[in-house]
Amino acid sequence: MKAWNVTDQNCDTGINYIVFAETRGGAIQKALHHSDGTFDWYSFTELRAHRRPQLDAYWHGRDFMDWNNEEDRIAMVKLDGFACSDECYMTYEECLECPAHEWCRKFEEKNE
Repeated sequence: MKAWNVTDQNCDTGINYIVFAETRGGAIQKALHHSDGTFDWYSFTELRAHRRPQLDAYWHGRDFMDWNNEEDRIAMVKLDGFACSDECYMTYEECLECPAHEWCRKFEEKNE
């Protein structure tokens, strides 16, 4: 299974998912049918998927990496540069509680 970073073409949502699928098209299909509804108003051609081979090893039979899973979050931040969204205003103290803070670019900015 291959890891893909899926988002909308113009990054209007600001949301990315790490999806596990054999093909780019398969990753987009899974993102379109994700239960949280982020891409409910999008068509197949309005989404893009980019390979993230550094995350392939984190496939454990699930279709998506889970930001709320500590191991997944660390991998997403450390290996693929993920961070909290810009709409998420975390204090320095709240960032310290995140299991991935030592690899996070936003934590580094707050720490300067």
